[in-house]
Amino acid sequence: MLQRMFQAATVFMVAILLLGCTQSGDALLDDYRKRMENVLLGKVPDRGTLALPGYPRARDVRIEVDDIRLDVLDAWALRRCELFALISERNSILGRVAQPDVRLDYEQRLLLAIPECLTQDIELPEALQEELTRVLALKLSQLPLRIWNATLAHPDVQSYWNGGNSTFRQEDEVDYEGYRDAQNRLAYLAVHPELAQPGDWVSALEPIAQYPMGGHSLHSMRAAIVSLEQTESLLREATESRRLCPLGNPRRELNFARNVMVQTFVGEVQPWLVRVDQRFLAGYEPLRAIHDQLGIENPSMAAYLSELDALHQRFRQQIRSQVEAWQALFEGCGRAAVER
Repeated sequence: MLQRMFQAATVFMVAILLLGCTQSGDALLDDYRKRMENVLLGKVPDRGTLALPGYPRARDVRIEVDDIRLDVLDAWALRRCELFALISERNSILGRVAQPDVRLDYEQRLLLAIPECLTQDIELPEALQEELTRVLALKLSQLPLRIWNATLAHPDVQSYWNGGNSTFRQEDEVDYEGYRDAQNRLAYLAVHPELAQPGDWVSALEPIAQYPMGGHSLHSMRAAIVSLEQTESLLREATESRRLCPLGNPRRELNFARNVMVQTFVGEVQPWLVRVDQRFLAGYEPLRAIHDQLGIENPSMAAYLSELDALHQRFRQQIRSQVEAWQALFEGCGRAAVER
């Protein structure tokens, strides 16, 4: 016990030390802005705040699904096949309060067990066989709704996007590929639910609940958009005024500006922006895939996905605009942005 506590404390301290060795995305962008002000001989204009999309409330995305149960007397008649144990599980205290992903896992096991029970060499009353066939059809028709509730309406998915109120650090130990693979696995199961094995839904959601990478990616994109809009404005103003090359004669500040572009923007800011883009897409693309595959109309979720897409497009456009503004600055002075 003491050894485990010591190991946990050691891991925590190492994590703190690692975080302390790198700066936040906000600090990285602030440093870039300050360097821009120094070399461009200007002041970055103030910008207003940018509102972030908020994941819809649970009551706005959760779908009420009729609870179809077999009669207790029927359950006893099924005691010689797996259905008996499943019905007992569903009627237990834990079964009544199960999370959507656990409930979906139960429903999938039920969908496998009913056909097996019907084809086993067990004497079942004809009425019970007809009832099982009817329940199977109804359960199959409800499966997309169950998948929706276990994914898009799951509280862990909501926390993944609404949690995390800070930007990514310049360097961190986030297991981006692990979170991406877990979400892709979830989307794959939603597209091919017939391939899901017992426990697959629960295990696919577990990593998503551990770290709100979606929320951190939104805060990082917002910080980048605001900062890059400011520095672009400064670049455009410096280009129009020609203050780094009055009368066509480049001042030494133009070389200083090139150093900031190469060392800070290209060398530090752009790699961070790429990571932000990758981490956003790791959650957004599976989320969009699940929504489109299920084909369930939900205005709140459709609006949220549109807002995410708009924010991402604005983020990417602002990066392109920053690059174009740098090119325009040097071309306006008769110089190439990158010297050969």
